[in-house]
Amino acid sequence: MKNQLLKYLVIFMILSGCSDAAKQNHPEAILTEKYSGPIIDMHIHAFSDRNPLLGMTHPPTLRGVTYEGVKTDVEQKEKTFEKFREHNIVKAVVTDGQLWFDDFSDVILIGGANKKVDALRKQYEEGALQVIAEMSPFYAGILANDQSQLPYYELAQELDIPVGFHIFPGGPNYGIHLMPEMLANMRTYNANPTQLEDVLVKYPELRLYIMHGGWPYMDDVKALMYAHPNLYVDIAVVNWILPQEEFNTYIKALINAGFGDRIMFGSDQMVWPQVISVGIESVNNANFLTFDQKEDIFYDNAAKFLGLSEEEIAKHKSL
Repeated sequence: MKNQLLKYLVIFMILSGCSDAAKQNHPEAILTEKYSGPIIDMHIHAFSDRNPLLGMTHPPTLRGVTYEGVKTDVEQKEKTFEKFREHNIVKAVVTDGQLWFDDFSDVILIGGANKKVDALRKQYEEGALQVIAEMSPFYAGILANDQSQLPYYELAQELDIPVGFHIFPGGPNYGIHLMPEMLANMRTYNANPTQLEDVLVKYPELRLYIMHGGWPYMDDVKALMYAHPNLYVDIAVVNWILPQEEFNTYIKALINAGFGDRIMFGSDQMVWPQVISVGIESVNNANFLTFDQKEDIFYDNAAKFLGLSEEEIAKHKSL
């Protein structure tokens, strides 16, 4: 019996050694830990009861998935808040967040855009503007460096608040054809993120992030991030509309280029709050990411970009 136990012990040690060697040769096998800590969502929308998207069914994404839209503004708010609680979302940049601020003031950072500059300044002075987002002249065929857009960057740099700028993808895949009444002026030839270069040079202190990450112009995004240290990206929409492998390729390209510290989570939930969960899953399912890299994407990079205090960060990480 003693010899048999000794034999089993030797076999166990050999198998353990093989297992360790396998992990060293195939590190992806040990990079599957799911992140469940605090999350900052850099791309959320609050809608009024007049928003035309309410009740819309999202057409099949490039993943082949269709999403039923909420029917009312109240349902949009309630179901989005449910996702905040479910996933420990501790901060969210919410365009038109003043609509929800009284319900969730400790979480919401109010984003404002598509108003005159004087109106945004007044909103800031009233304590109801923390981010200029989302800027989306793209939908009107206007480039980021158009003269009409410069006063917004000037205001943001003066007030030291970030800017979230939308380029591409815009709307659902094939949206120009599926939703011409809303997306008729959208063009892929106006989508290249290099249109932001003049802005980043003219306003060197500006904290700017590209919403939807500038996909699919990856080489241009990398070039811009190489040249401009204040430029970040959020991964909203691309984390639920693209196939997982394409999303993985996009994330890996930025990380391999050395920009893993400037990727931020976002969802752009609009009338489909369920995509918040899908976006989070997409990051957690990217098994090449280490746990620390996931934590950077979900929280640390945005906390740095937004300038959260050490006290607030410690509070979030203790939840």
